[in-house]
Amino acid sequence: MASSSAQLFIPYSESTQGPWIVRRASLPLGRYASQSMAIAAAEALAPGLSDNLGRPVEIHVQQSDGTWEEHTYVVAGLVAGSPIPSVGINRHA
Repeated sequence: MASSSAQLFIPYSESTQGPWIVRRASLPLGRYASQSMAIAAAEALAPGLSDNLGRPVEIHVQQSDGTWEEHTYVVAGLVAGSPIPSVGINRHA
């Protein structure tokens, strides 16, 4: 995890009915009924957070085995995997 970026976390939920919580550090930002809903919410929050903080946002999702995986990386209001503008995006970890 890059220290120069902001972090959003979605901890694993044992319950099939959630809640799946999107967190920024220890601050819960929202509770959702499914993991996919939590991921969609984090992806929706990340561009605004990136613009507000002036730095990239990483979204991390916890797996059932307890490990964390980087789901997306958001910089300048763009979610990684979206079409890249002609100026391009460089990521250095």
